[in-house]
Amino acid sequence: MGFDAGVRAITIRFEPGHKYHGAEARVRGMGIGEYMAATGLDGGEGDNAAASMQRFFERLVSWNLTVDGEAVPATEEGAKACDHGLIRALQNAYVQALIGVHDADPLPESSLSGEPSLVESVPMEALSESLAS
Repeated sequence: MGFDAGVRAITIRFEPGHKYHGAEARVRGMGIGEYMAATGLDGGEGDNAAASMQRFFERLVSWNLTVDGEAVPATEEGAKACDHGLIRALQNAYVQALIGVHDADPLPESSLSGEPSLVESVPMEALSESLAS
């Protein structure tokens, strides 16, 4: 039996205390070829802001957004009724999740992240005359 390597969906959620906490969206990921084209890793230009937003809309599966108590369709047209800051935050979180750095995707408790870096402990002063020779 093989490992299913199909494109996975990404769920975007914002942490408690975030300006948009409570908003959620599910967005399809990308195959590696499309990811390389979007990021410019294929040697091309990569996406500009407009193309990146368009990719987000094309992959949007669902969200829990409402305006005046009415559900907003998870489409580009539906997004036009929403606060631009929220839509940009969702799109930015999607891009961050694709590259593996989304703020709402915290490291596990077992992560060693946050430990002092060895680089920080290396002295940066010039060597004294006696040590330089």
